[in-house]
Amino acid sequence: MEKDQTLQLEIERLQQHIKTLEQQNQIYKDRLSLLKDTELQTAKLSAIVEYSDDAIISKNLDSIITSWNKSAERLFGYKAEEMIGRSILKIIPTERQHEEVIILEKLRSGKHVDHFETIRMRKDGSLIHVSLTISPLKDVEGNIIGLSKIARDITDRKQNEANKHDFVSMISHELKTPLTSLKTYMQVMQKKIEKQPEINEFIPIGLDKANRLVDKMVKLIHDFLDVSKIEAGKLSLNRIEFDLNELINEIIDDHAFLNTIHTITCQFHTEKLTIFADKDKITQVITNLLTNAIKYSPAGGNIVIATQKHNNKAFFSISDEGLGIDPIDQHHLFQRFFRSRRSREKQISGFGIGLYLVSEILALHGSTIRVKSTVNKGSTFSFKLDCYAKSPGLYGLTKQSLF
Repeated sequence: MEKDQTLQLEIERLQQHIKTLEQQNQIYKDRLSLLKDTELQTAKLSAIVEYSDDAIISKNLDSIITSWNKSAERLFGYKAEEMIGRSILKIIPTERQHEEVIILEKLRSGKHVDHFETIRMRKDGSLIHVSLTISPLKDVEGNIIGLSKIARDITDRKQNEANKHDFVSMISHELKTPLTSLKTYMQVMQKKIEKQPEINEFIPIGLDKANRLVDKMVKLIHDFLDVSKIEAGKLSLNRIEFDLNELINEIIDDHAFLNTIHTITCQFHTEKLTIFADKDKITQVITNLLTNAIKYSPAGGNIVIATQKHNNKAFFSISDEGLGIDPIDQHHLFQRFFRSRRSREKQISGFGIGLYLVSEILALHGSTIRVKSTVNKGSTFSFKLDCYAKSPGLYGLTKQSLF
């Protein structure tokens, strides 16, 4: 009997021990599962950090870099091995290194820094605009042991903001100048009418100039509207058949009052050159090209407009003897708001949208604007358009317009 009781107690003890072992085993399994989940989450987080589009950098409280992801390499130009263990001051311009002291003071007090916009320096010495978001790194006891920094490149945004500012300034100037002149002509005409009610010789001249200035402002506004339509993908074409050579002559006549020092020569290889295109838009293209040829050859000289037909295509070119365009600028010439270095140096007015519109309008016609230019010798712009109607046989025809 006593032996049975002892055996029963031993069995219960073993059962309790087994239960304890099972509980411990389950705890170990749970911990192992948690560890695997943690490792997985850590791996995911590491991958996110490593391949994030933003530069993610960590550093200690002495501003020594402890991690440097792939985007930081792309943004700043330094490899991780070049930066880890080095001071963050390496990428901060000298005149902005005081910012690091301010940032560290905020982070030591447990505060975050959100979207702090500043300038940093790349390995090649170039400066970039960045937006910084910085958070404190804490250990298990809650002590701040370092900082985590996310840097986003905002250089393009800052450049666009600068372009907008310049754009508004140029608009103010370009609209104010013809409005001032228009007001002057109107005031003069008003005074002359008050003094001499009968029509005098100044009135028709003043009215003509006033109308021309209004036309200039209307064209400017139309150009701005077309830029907006292009950006919205809403600029459409209304193609018709019309005579390109006749249109060129009309545009030259419209520019006669603007020009006194240029000789404009038209070289038409056919008397009539019918094309299939949007007449208003092609008028805009040729007007912009002719205006530029006049504006960028301030010393005067020859401007030659040539057309010819070949393989059912109409070819157009316009050449001047002006300032010419630097080869570097030629790559950016048809970008919106771009103005060449020489145009800025010579203080030639403009918005940098004329050639952009030319390029976009021709692209809608399935064509491309081309340029050949030599500094101080002049430029030639050319394009081709579809030509459907039959033209008379080839013969030499030169029309000169001397202003």
